Amino acid sequence: MAVVEGPRAIETALDIGAELEEIFYRSDQSRIADTFRENGVLAHEVQSDVLDQIADSGSPQGVLAVAKAHDSELSSIAKCRRIVVVDSVQDPGNVGAIVRTAVAAGFGAVITSSGTADLLSPRSIRASAGTIFGLQSARNMDLGSVLDSLIAEGHFVVATNSRGEQDFRSLEVTDQMTLVLGSEAHGLSEPILERASVLVTIPMGLHVESLNVAVAAGLVMYRMQTIENDQ
Repeated sequence: MAVVEGPRAIETALDIGAELEEIFYRSDQSRIADTFRENGVLAHEVQSDVLDQIADSGSPQGVLAVAKAHDSELSSIAKCRRIVVVDSVQDPGNVGAIVRTAVAAGFGAVITSSGTADLLSPRSIRASAGTIFGLQSARNMDLGSVLDSLIAEGHFVVATNSRGEQDFRSLEVTDQMTLVLGSEAHGLSEPILERASVLVTIPMGLHVESLNVAVAAGLVMYRMQTIENDQ
């Protein structure tokens, strides 16, 4: 199960195909609750202080939902044309932002390592604006094995690295591609880098060592975007 907070994120989750089970709302959000009822979602009016207590953010804008969530099989994920793999990024805000951009750029799946913030935590879902439900996902994975499987299925693996030999802007787009991102503090481990088909770098101006991982992800994902923007 996953908790989605705020009307915008809940509406996005519903539109994108999330299976919402229950809605909890304040009295001033009854119109929104009626909309969800029309979609077969159970809706419960609760007091404002009760809602604030059960919400992770402390201010869920008057409404939160409980949604079904599950990890996908790697064999299914491997069929996606674009996949993003996140290694040891511990800030759920960055993880959610990566997810949101991945959906916008036409990626079909996201995979995370055991050292990465939970994709389905309320903070990650909030940062993704509910878009996580538009991707196949797998959490707490052994990334070495994951990449071996994806490579065997024909994926071209792109890894970001400050010492990369190729400017991301010259990256050639192929049919099946996987982007691997590491944390700003530690980057990607050697076993992961060794599995990469190419290491790309983002040119920096003076006095700037690196970009926020979600910003870097967005730049490279849009370079990898297919013309048809499909999965």
